[in-house]
Amino acid sequence: MKNTILIKEFLKDKKVGAVMSSSKNIVKKITNELDFGKADVIVEYGPGKGTVTTQLLNNMKENAILFVFETNQQFINDLMSINDKRLVIIHADAEGARTILKNRYKIEKVDYVISTIPFTFLNRRKRKRVITKTYNLLKENGKFITYQYTGLIYELLKQTFGQTQRIVALINIPPAIIFIGIR
Repeated sequence: MKNTILIKEFLKDKKVGAVMSSSKNIVKKITNELDFGKADVIVEYGPGKGTVTTQLLNNMKENAILFVFETNQQFINDLMSINDKRLVIIHADAEGARTILKNRYKIEKVDYVISTIPFTFLNRRKRKRVITKTYNLLKENGKFITYQYTGLIYELLKQTFGQTQRIVALINIPPAIIFIGIR
């Protein structure tokens, strides 16, 4: 049922980048990159149906907060069923995250940004803006973690972050690459 809705949204909404939910393997690889004991503020771009979101919440400390940025109304409706006071759902594009967090929530810097948005669907300029704004949103040593199905953004990450990592996740449909940029 969960993947049926995801497929429908993929066909309907050109900003949806996957036809299947993230595999447990990829979610574990992503969450292993976070030090939840030190994380006060986490941001997630494109949480979709909340597969990664749920695991982030399961691992976060009680006083941490998770801001999720989603543009698809069906996914927002699904996310609203997650009953957790640490979750803040924002109906907005990832590009506006830094401005919204600063102006609406008085948050200047965050510990981690997790992204499942399909950078291959964004034009080159928007990719650069999102990645640059994400870099500026992160605290010193903060991490930007995204998974993609191509290596398209890797050079841009290297140019922006300097310190980067790649992790291959073969047990996912389709296989994916986790990219990490460290500020």
